[in-house]
Amino acid sequence: MGTGKDDEKEHTVSKHQEQIIEAAKDKVDEQILGAAWGKPRGASTASAGINVVASEIGSRWAGKHRKGAEAAGIEIGNPGAVAVTPTSLVTMKVKVSAMGAIKEVTDVLSVVPLTEVDSLQVKRMGLTGVMEISAGGGSFKLEGKPGDMKELAEVFERAKASAA
Repeated sequence: MGTGKDDEKEHTVSKHQEQIIEAAKDKVDEQILGAAWGKPRGASTASAGINVVASEIGSRWAGKHRKGAEAAGIEIGNPGAVAVTPTSLVTMKVKVSAMGAIKEVTDVLSVVPLTEVDSLQVKRMGLTGVMEISAGGGSFKLEGKPGDMKELAEVFERAKASAA
C-alpha cells in the first residue's frame, strides 16, 4: 500500500482498462490481461466540429484506418476497445458515458490469435496516443489515451512471447 505518485499514475492509466474488463466479463471467454479504449485515427477530428474541411479530412482518415483494419481481418469500433488475452487480440464496440467512462461492451467485433498479429506499436502525438496494429498484411491506427495504449502494448508483447 503506497501513497506515491506512481500509485496515482497507475490508477489513472488503468481506469478505462478496469471498466473495459468489467464490461467485457460475460462477452470474452478468456481472461483479459490488458485493454485500452480507442477509435479509428481521425475520428476525433471528424467529430470535433472545427469546420467542414477538418471534419471531411478526419472522416477520410478514419475511413482509411477502418479499411486497413478490414485488410488485416479485423473490425474496429468507433468508439471501441482493444484487449489482449493469453491467446488473442480482441476488438470490441463500446458505449461511453458523457463523462468518458466505458459503460458497456455492445459487441465483440474480432478475435485474432496473437500469433497472427505482426505488431502493436504506440506513439504519442500531442495529447493523444496512436496505436498501430499490423496483421495479415494490413495495418491500421487507433487513437486514445497514451498511457493506456502503452500499457496495452507491453501486455501484448509479453502475451505474444508466451503464445509463440
